[in-house]
Amino acid sequence: MPMDEFNMHLTGDIHAIATAHNLVAAALDTRIFHEATQSDEALFKRLCPPEKPLPPIMLRRLQKLGIAGKTPEELSPEERVRFARLNIDPTTIMWNRVLDMNDRFLRKVTVGQSATEKGMVRETKWDITVASEIMAVLALATDLSDLKSSPEIIVNYRFINYGLRRN
Repeated sequence: MPMDEFNMHLTGDIHAIATAHNLVAAALDTRIFHEATQSDEALFKRLCPPEKPLPPIMLRRLQKLGIAGKTPEELSPEERVRFARLNIDPTTIMWNRVLDMNDRFLRKVTVGQSATEKGMVRETKWDITVASEIMAVLALATDLSDLKSSPEIIVNYRFINYGLRRN
């Protein structure tokens, strides 16, 4: 049987998709945790260590915010807050974790119950991997250039109704 017709599960691709998908879910929860437990200045310093140039992705964020052309030291306190905080509303997250099986008891779960999570508890659910956004984008892409030009995936809506998108 040709490999392009072979079951994705046996090639390991479905595991890679699940891992990538769950990495986004973990990053969202981590960001919510850090924004809730740190001051504006502490969060900014974690993102912009002194004396280090900003990586390209952070320069693009500054440009999207309309504050490009400045070094981190030149940002006003208000600009630092706009840059450092995403203000993710946990109740608006649409990005669920995925698993390669249909388990009825994981359809609705509570995460963040450990004492180390400092009360950052929220409800989420698990979907099957083949129903994930990443799987859909991959399945619909005709080639690598099509995959790279695929539409943005919205994972949540911020308090001010702007979606957090993958880059």
